[in-house]
Formats: sequence, C-alpha cells, structure tokens
Amino acid sequence: MPETMTSADLRTRNQVRLLRAVHDAAAPITRAEAARVLGIGRNTAAALVGELERARLLHEVPAEAAGRGRPTTLLVPHPEGPLAFAVDFREDTWTLASVALGGAITELEGGEHDRTPRVFADLRAAIARHATDRLAVVGFATSGPIRDGHRLHISHLGWDEVDLADLIGPDWPVTVIDNDARLAGLAEARRGALRGMGTAMHFHIDFDIGGTLLLGGDAQRGAHNIAGEFGHMPLTGSPLECMCGARGCWSLDVGANALVRHFGARPGYGEGRDLAREILRRAEDGDAEASAAVDANAAALGTGLGALANALDPQAISLSGLGVDLIRLRRDTIESHCAAGLMAFRRDEPPQILAGTVGDAGPLTGAAEIAWDAILAPERVKALLQGA
Repeated sequence: MPETMTSADLRTRNQVRLLRAVHDAAAPITRAEAARVLGIGRNTAAALVGELERARLLHEVPAEAAGRGRPTTLLVPHPEGPLAFAVDFREDTWTLASVALGGAITELEGGEHDRTPRVFADLRAAIARHATDRLAVVGFATSGPIRDGHRLHISHLGWDEVDLADLIGPDWPVTVIDNDARLAGLAEARRGALRGMGTAMHFHIDFDIGGTLLLGGDAQRGAHNIAGEFGHMPLTGSPLECMCGARGCWSLDVGANALVRHFGARPGYGEGRDLAREILRRAEDGDAEASAAVDANAAALGTGLGALANALDPQAISLSGLGVDLIRLRRDTIESHCAAGLMAFRRDEPPQILAGTVGDAGPLTGAAEIAWDAILAPERVKALLQGA
C-alpha cells in the first residue's frame, strides 16, 4: 500500500522542494519564480519562505531596481544558516572550501601532502580551524574507488583497503565521501555542460582517467559504490600491467601518467603532473616528441569513448582536467577515433564530446553537492525547522 502523507509531511516536502529550487538555480530566484517552479500559489510560497527564514535556512533581499513597478526580492542563503565544507583530496594535494546554499564556493585552505594516510591529520586540523556551529556536513572527493563506502583504494599511492572510518574517526563532522571523477560528473550535470541531459557520461582526466554514467543528472554508483572505473577496462589493447593489478587498462594510455611514460619518466605514485602540463605546452608550441605523446593520448581517449558510447548510448560526453586540454589541442583526433569505434549505424549521430565548464573545481563542486544533498534531506530540514 502507498504510504500516507500527512499535511505536515507535505509541508516539509514543499519546504525541501523550495530550498532545492533555490540551491539548484543558476542565479538567485524570486519568490514568484520559485512558486512557478514548484507549482504552488504565491500565498503558499510566501508562507513557506517565512517559515524557512525564521529557521535561518533562507533569506529574502531586495533585488536591484529595474524601472517602475513593485520592487521584487530574491531568495538567498540566510547569513546565519548552515554551511557545507567540501574537500578535494588528490594524490598529491588537498583543498578545503566552504559552500553556501546555492553552491557559492569560498576556498579556505589547501596544500600538498606526503602521499600517506597521515594527510588526514592535516585535513582534520584544517577543518577544525575553519569550522563554526554553522558547519552541517563535509563533502569529500577522493581519487580512487571507495568500496562499500569506507574502504579506499588509491593504486598510485599504494593504498589498498585503507579504512576511511578509522582515518576520519568519530570526532569529525558528519561526512559524505565519493570518488572524484564521479563527483566531477555530478558537478557538470548540475552546474555545467551536462545540465538538463537525460543520459550522459563524464570523464575526469588527471594522472589517469575515471568517469561516471549520469542518468537524469544523477551519478550511478553501483552495488558496492565503486561503479565508474572505466579507466580499468581493456579498451585500447595496451600490453602493460596496471598498478591496479589488471593488464591492459585504458588508463595506461590516457592521462598524465601516459604522457610522462612517453618521455621515459616514472609514472604513478602521485607525481608527474607538472611534467604532463609541460608536455601539453610543448605540443602546443609544435614540439614533435610532445606532439606525438599528445596524439597518442587523444587517439586512445577517442577509441575508448567510442567503445563506451556503443555500450551506454550517451547523449553527450564531457571531459574535465587534462581532458579540456586534449579537446582544445586534439578535438579532431578524439572525434575521429571515437567515430571509428562506433557501430556503423551510430555514426550519423555520434555523442557530443564537450569540454566541461566547471573546470578544475569539478570534484570540489561535486563534493559540495553531495554535502548539500545531505543537508536538504527531509528529516534534516524537518529537524532544523523544529529547532527554530
């Protein structure tokens, strides 16, 4: 039998929908615009806004005057309302930011680390330095798959079955964690190039390539929360053994590690990003050896995208990280190798290949989004309203 919804439940649902409309909007919206989005009357919207203002979840401010007529107001985060923190944890660096309702990000602190789990003590200290009683949830983006939500694997660092529950400990704020490539895709779906698309894919290219399938704007996580390891599929026929333990992974041919390997340097272990950037710059200036490395990267990227497009039929594919540079320098190569790998009947309508618009902030933005998803859960919003 369907669950009966009380009038109080319905009100909470509408309050959450209103907060979500404000959070998801590309720019601050008016109360009337929110009423249209939710399909409710203006009086109902006014009452909901009043309740959320009293609970310090929402605030109305005058909009800039736009000529004659009745002045309007905009719905913005309450200056005393909850905040999320977002962490982008990479193989060699970390960034901490504060994020308000609506997605505005303020970077707080960042740094390099020693590539051991000791970095979590630094993160704990950074969060403590900036936390106030407004901090509600921390969203955490990490490189590498996270099995069952807490067992972290980062092959580049030699981390295997590192238990995040032990590293974070009970004294951290409420924390939600996900893979960086998946969160970069979530960011593009909600605030970037993939906004409004039903079926899409996103790939974040850093030391190697990781990605996610997005359905209706939601990143797919799989049965054990580790879906999206497309870089560890044998899509390009590489004979090399990957640090993950498999052989022939796509990630061996795409990303900073592949560029570094082409120049005889040691790939992996969270090192080599600066050299990879230098190779891209040299290729842009016409250096033959650098150009060959970038050509190989772009060709392997396109080949893998074609194979995955056959399987998953995305409307569009976006790229972030080094992927933006590869599109800028070698779009034709990527698209031609993608087309060559498509089934013949698909070639008339290949998926769009887009440069992500969220940029390097993709994992951080995605971490902010999952933190706000937790804050805007009905039970949490209900508790905040009851405590007002």
